Amino acid sequence: MKRILALSLCFAMILSLSGCYFVPPEGWTRRHHTYREVLDFAKSVDPDATVVNEYTDTVDEYNRKYREWDAVINGVDCHVASVSDSVWNRGFAAGEFTKTFYRIDTDHDYTVFMDMLEAKYPDWKHETDISAKYRRYNQFFPKYILSEYRMLSDTELEKIWQEAFKMKTEFEKIAINRTIVFAVPSPGKYRNHHGEMEDFVRKNSLTYFDDFTEEGKQVFFQDYHDAWELLKSDLPIYD
Repeated sequence: MKRILALSLCFAMILSLSGCYFVPPEGWTRRHHTYREVLDFAKSVDPDATVVNEYTDTVDEYNRKYREWDAVINGVDCHVASVSDSVWNRGFAAGEFTKTFYRIDTDHDYTVFMDMLEAKYPDWKHETDISAKYRRYNQFFPKYILSEYRMLSDTELEKIWQEAFKMKTEFEKIAINRTIVFAVPSPGKYRNHHGEMEDFVRKNSLTYFDDFTEEGKQVFFQDYHDAWELLKSDLPIYD
């Protein structure tokens, strides 16, 4: 009887897993891309692009793999890369399992963006690890750096707003496909998903903005003010 039960469970598991499948985005592969493939990608962006034949392999702290080729795209010294990424399963138990696939990307936008920050916008910082160069979702998140943790005045927020708009406008003229979401230090409200599911306030948080319409500006100012009002709430506050 136990043997029959074990076999039944095993059979049920096989049937369940057979209903689990993965649908990677177009162009993603199970193995690293070839030189020919990354060269074709670079030339699809810039017909005059060049890519050297040799590559460098890197693994980040999360065991994601990067194979980079030196390249010149739109006159910028950068890289094209075959980057490992996760695809979640569909079907049975959707979202419970992942498989690793590889996609092609370039750090062209990251390179020109970081050069821009260093040369013209010293009050803004961005991550410098390799994963920031090839993040799957095409957004950069520069953070405004404060010399001390404090609430900014509306005059200071206006200056940050204008500088961010200038940066965005300049970047869009040379970027391939990345966009920018800006961040200013502020408190933030979080939910403790362990134990009692209580809300709490973390001082070390950010207020984000990327809408440069007049309405978007008002939303940013209001979100920022609301964030600082959290310090006056009855919620627990943590650094």
